[in-house]
Amino acid sequence: MRLTRRGRIVVVVAMALLSLGGFWLGTRAVGHAEVRVVVAGHAGLPWVEVHQGHLVEDR
Repeated sequence: MRLTRRGRIVVVVAMALLSLGGFWLGTRAVGHAEVRVVVAGHAGLPWVEVHQGHLVEDR
């Protein structure tokens, strides 16, 4: 496919705008994500507290 200089510029600008639009939509979707903190009874996945001087592998 042969494009003129103007055609290549249009394609590059269009791709850049589509990429920026996708990035913007992605940041908007994260803002609408539901965030819940559940502590009652430690429901959900288990976790390990690592204190200073300890390694996770030491459990």
